[in-house]
Amino acid sequence: METIFYKTVPISQVASTVETILTDRYQIKNSNLVNSIERLKTYLKPFRSDLFVVIEHPYVDKTYRDTYYNYYASKNHSYHRNSIRLSLLNENLPDEVFRSRADYQKVKDSYLGFIILRPTFPAIVGRSLVSPKALQNMNIAICNVSYPATVNGLKVNVNGFPHSSQDSEAITCAETTLWSLMEYFGNRYAEYTPILPSEVNRILGKFSFERLLPSKGLQAGQISFALKEIGFGVRIYGKQQYKDDFFRMLRTYVESGIPVVGVLQNNQGIGHALNIIGRNRLNEHTDLTALPEIAQINGQKVSDMADLDLEYVMIDDNYPPYQTAQLTTPVSYYTNPRWTGCELTYFIVPLYHKIYMEANEARRTSLGLISSLANDINSPVLIRTLLASSRSFKDSVALNEELNKDAKELLISTPMPKFVYITEVSTQQQLLDHKAMGMVILDATEPKGTGIIAAMLGGQYLAHDLTSLTAINLNLSPFSTYQSNLR
Repeated sequence: METIFYKTVPISQVASTVETILTDRYQIKNSNLVNSIERLKTYLKPFRSDLFVVIEHPYVDKTYRDTYYNYYASKNHSYHRNSIRLSLLNENLPDEVFRSRADYQKVKDSYLGFIILRPTFPAIVGRSLVSPKALQNMNIAICNVSYPATVNGLKVNVNGFPHSSQDSEAITCAETTLWSLMEYFGNRYAEYTPILPSEVNRILGKFSFERLLPSKGLQAGQISFALKEIGFGVRIYGKQQYKDDFFRMLRTYVESGIPVVGVLQNNQGIGHALNIIGRNRLNEHTDLTALPEIAQINGQKVSDMADLDLEYVMIDDNYPPYQTAQLTTPVSYYTNPRWTGCELTYFIVPLYHKIYMEANEARRTSLGLISSLANDINSPVLIRTLLASSRSFKDSVALNEELNKDAKELLISTPMPKFVYITEVSTQQQLLDHKAMGMVILDATEPKGTGIIAAMLGGQYLAHDLTSLTAINLNLSPFSTYQSNLR
């Protein structure tokens, strides 16, 4: 039985150390070795140069083992079963730290995630879950999950979004996109479970009239079908169909903490799928003045944050995790000219199956109610619409130290469905400061925008008692916005 090998090295020495393992333990040589190491170097390029990496071999990776037994083991060419795991650390920790209870917290604080290297040469970079803190210049807000792992025998956790590179045979971009989504949902919500690549193929077998291995990739309809079979209430949005609302709705769903599958195409035959999981954070340099006017209240301009063309965060299996690009130019980080002109033509939203109201309907309903309430607006305002679970929303209300006490009790005591739409109203400066002057709460299980639960703006709080809206006078001051979706 082969002994597990652990070695901690600076990230600058990872490629050479892995090259030694591939040469000595896998007997890989010639072009496969060179190409494998070059791909690893390219993958590690965006990472911070001050990191340290615990290299572990052999490692049994559940995702690769699933692919191995369902595909690679049946091929004539011999493939290895074991992988290499790279564990990322914020600092260089001596071996004795990993065996000391007193130093356990130091290990947990230092841990920044893992990367699996699988023996599918030269496409050796497999699944990963890495904290954005491990990469350079990452000022992003994303859907993230706390993911359990181990390093040198110790249990640890890392917050991030699952990522995998494709091997171009058993898994292509569509399979990695589905796997990544379910790894996220399955580790964050009790209603879902992670799935392995073989399960993706089993589900898609119901939809396909030919074999699925080796993979030729998937169409948008197949991705949607797989998500529906898993239990989501899936919606597909097309750019031609939704026109001006297309990007607004996409941004609203991402703002809601829902990873969205983006489908890219160009006229050179490129078709690609990736996950859109977050955006750049707002800061003092964010220009809100150029946002288009969507309405007027008391002669004041009303704009929508969903029109703000920020850079959004992509989980793309052709690149390391957390690539950023504007939605209008979604592959600006690509250098291959074949990808020129790629645009988002569809996006697929994996919604909870009892969410019936769509993002554009929520926005329109909220805007109409805000217009009727805002009698004392005297400066330009912005709205921000998002989905939230009522549990998380009420938790944020209870802990919102700036929210009027009476408004807190009214909101917490109001019956709500599992999911609600929230539209917050802010001035430009308030939005940058993560503050709001008012909000509208809608029932996400009502498809036609009739499910108004509550609204508050200025000195008024409106509650729905099933027959009519009842107004209550409150002294509202600016309060903290809802921040639980993207972190």
